[in-house]
Amino acid sequence: MANNVNENDYISWDNLIYIADFLSASGENHVSLLGGEPLLHPQISSIIKYLNQRNLSVTIFTSGIMPIDRLQRFVAELNELQNLRVGFVCNVNEPRFSPKNELERVEQFLTLFANRTSLSFNIYRTDFEMTFLRDYIVRFGLDRHIRLGLAHPIPGKKNKYIPTNEFNSVKDKLIQFFTENQVFGIIPGFDCGFPMCMFSDEELGLMFKLSIGQLCFQCGPAIDIDAELNVWSCFPLSDFNKKSLFDFTTYGELAKFYLEKMEEVRSERRGIYPQCDDCQHNKHGLCSGGCLAHILNGFIEEGDFRRQEK
Repeated sequence: MANNVNENDYISWDNLIYIADFLSASGENHVSLLGGEPLLHPQISSIIKYLNQRNLSVTIFTSGIMPIDRLQRFVAELNELQNLRVGFVCNVNEPRFSPKNELERVEQFLTLFANRTSLSFNIYRTDFEMTFLRDYIVRFGLDRHIRLGLAHPIPGKKNKYIPTNEFNSVKDKLIQFFTENQVFGIIPGFDCGFPMCMFSDEELGLMFKLSIGQLCFQCGPAIDIDAELNVWSCFPLSDFNKKSLFDFTTYGELAKFYLEKMEEVRSERRGIYPQCDDCQHNKHGLCSGGCLAHILNGFIEEGDFRRQEK
């Protein structure tokens, strides 16, 4: 569930209750809160409490960057809640690219919520460095699973991401990170959008063992719902067949709709590389051929040719 930082865009209680009703009626027992920065919502503690009372466990995706007074107030409010079911995924940036005051706030957050927090790191440039992730885990005693994601294009818009022809420049650092951190019991996992053919069979075998079999090269709907109850399949595809939550009766129906829309695109181009069309791993569903956003971006760049073709 996406929530923007602008106070005018905060989700209303009516819409929050509708989402909880929708998920509960669908048999779901978990919801993720994203942003913007969800922890800046003035009623975030009450939202967590309400969702827990609706038998929904909560995962909050956060930058961990909060003013110290608001962070302390949030801690005090959570301490008053019973049977709390909330965890945090803290998306961190490399310290060398972060202002000192932001680093201090992140460290304050990690100190206070270490036992409920795992790390996330998005790769959007090829000269990245990940040693600091291990340092954070060891220093603060964080959960030893790390979500690693590739930044993908937002079709039709400008944003920072790794072009597909530079994926190979990323893989060596990923292999090194997997290998160096096994002694610390750190288990990296991939977010969606990594194509399997980035890696050799030997590299895949090594990472499969070091990740305790948690490698995934599939890409499907990761439904986002915004404050106005608009829905879309995932963040990079926020303009791809945007609908209203009111158009669906269950979460399963919603996910099925976007899966079918994604498959419509993949029926025309199976993946981000030409060889994806004949790939047996793609045909058997083991690999989705990378992020659909790259494919849609390619369609947009084809311009008039594709419009005339249609």
